[in-house]
Amino acid sequence: MDDDLRQRLFDPKGAHRLVLARRPPESSVVTAVVSDVVWQEVVSLLRWSAATTGSADVDAGRWWRLAAGCADLLGRLPGLCDEVGEPWGLAAPADDPELPGTTRVALATGRLAALLSAPDPVPLRWLAGEVDALGAAGISALAQTSSWALPGSR
Repeated sequence: MDDDLRQRLFDPKGAHRLVLARRPPESSVVTAVVSDVVWQEVVSLLRWSAATTGSADVDAGRWWRLAAGCADLLGRLPGLCDEVGEPWGLAAPADDPELPGTTRVALATGRLAALLSAPDPVPLRWLAGEVDALGAAGISALAQTSSWALPGSR
């Protein structure tokens, strides 16, 4: 993620402009509201994934919150797709599960940030696939950085 986008994500006015820029041209009120809700959630997820801390304990909470935020949005997306007349489904990207969780978070964050900046409309099922990948990467990062282990795994 470039520094300009990171700065806009954490600036309330800049983030609001990013959300409004994703509205489809000549959209209905319902489509505009759904777009605003979805992209505001994406901005929030990108904030969680882009935040930097100096503490493993704080990072564990950040990964947990990122995964929970992704799950929350994924749970709402089928209904939002229905509201705007889009078909529901996950168009999941292929992530390499052998990569470290933090690397997967960075890759998924980059793809999601690219969708936020894309000039063309993004089908919600594509967005859902990226949100799902980001949530899975967050869980992977949490598991890999956790100090606990399953019995017999060490």
